[in-house]
Amino acid sequence: MENKYLEIKTEIEEFLKIIENDKEISEKLKKYFKGIQVFFSPLLHKPKFMFIGINPGAGFFNNEGNQSKNVKRLSPMEFTDYIGQKYKLATETRELFRLAGISNKELQNSVKSNYYFLATTNAKDLFSLLSHLKKHKVYSKSKKWINKLIDIVEPEFIICEGKTVFEKLIKDRDCKTSEIDGVYYAEIGKIKVIGYKRIFSNILNKEKVAKLLKEKLAIQP
Repeated sequence: MENKYLEIKTEIEEFLKIIENDKEISEKLKKYFKGIQVFFSPLLHKPKFMFIGINPGAGFFNNEGNQSKNVKRLSPMEFTDYIGQKYKLATETRELFRLAGISNKELQNSVKSNYYFLATTNAKDLFSLLSHLKKHKVYSKSKKWINKLIDIVEPEFIICEGKTVFEKLIKDRDCKTSEIDGVYYAEIGKIKVIGYKRIFSNILNKEKVAKLLKEKLAIQP
């Protein structure tokens, strides 16, 4: 499993070298780019849940980085970030699981990553950064990396932390999708994919997301 991830890690390191040596965009990188982080959890095989956000925020950079050094964290973490942390999305996710009747043990044994591994202060900065990295094929590379990571992890459920993530993940796939009251559902092979809308880190229609989670957990083979 680690060997399979090593392929992705090597590609990411090569990509970082290329963009960091691109003098044409160096000032833009300084303005928007806070570093790169792949995992907010251990790397586990066949967990029940895998969470995918849009991209890392600047929290790790603010704690570990500085103006002359971007953060690079490509290795898995020892513990899942959503256990014990007090930032808003962590507490919202724990509340979602509580409403769905899912134990903290399942949350602890989950994988958390992002569609884009590039850290920025906010979504606006992310899309500005991506536009400057377009010539380096950042869109196709990011899509390939997250899909490879999903193949390695093989989760039962993917929880997409936002509508944008859900749409990107199912794009160009032959799968049926449904949407009720801002809660999205699809199946990628045997993987059940649930997406929800957010305002910043607030999960909208939490009770309805929890209800769908309950329903899909109840009909597992």
